[in-house]
Amino acid sequence: MAFSKSIILAALLAYAEARFGQEQEPVAAVQALGDAGFGDPGVAATIAGSIPGALLAAASPCDKLTIADQMITELGTDQQVLDAAIGLVAAETNFNPSAVDRPFVCADPSLPATAALRGIVPLVDPAVDGAATENANSATSVTTPFDAAGLSQAEVMIAQGFSTFTAVGANGDQVQLGGQDGAAAGGAGQ
Repeated sequence: MAFSKSIILAALLAYAEARFGQEQEPVAAVQALGDAGFGDPGVAATIAGSIPGALLAAASPCDKLTIADQMITELGTDQQVLDAAIGLVAAETNFNPSAVDRPFVCADPSLPATAALRGIVPLVDPAVDGAATENANSATSVTTPFDAAGLSQAEVMIAQGFSTFTAVGANGDQVQLGGQDGAAAGGAGQ
């Protein structure tokens, strides 16, 4: 019996490690940009260093979109840079599904400011209700972004049929969006 418990514990730890390590994917992509000579020396490393904190549950979900815009501004518009920025915009925010049942998503319609990054929606933890739909939407949006004219990332997600998240405005306050979890029709704050 102790052997079975050890195997189960090892499997759970491996799963947790695999889920936690995914924040490093965008970091590695941005570090590779620095190694490839994009931007001034040290800029890509500085940007890469800011990514893990932006993907934590306690961070504003708008931070990663601001960092993605910063990547384009400071590292250029080469396809490699765009691909790394797209990866960050689509990255799942780390959160503890045992503590909260939904991720935080940016409700600022001005972010990301870079046109090539708009309409891309993030992955969500598989434990979130409706995750299969959202994760399929995210995969689609990476290659074919959704229409985001005048919409925040959160509003794009709602338009694509996913609303199991907490919307956060530019000022860091939680907002309720029309169509989110049965909210009345209307814009932010409704």
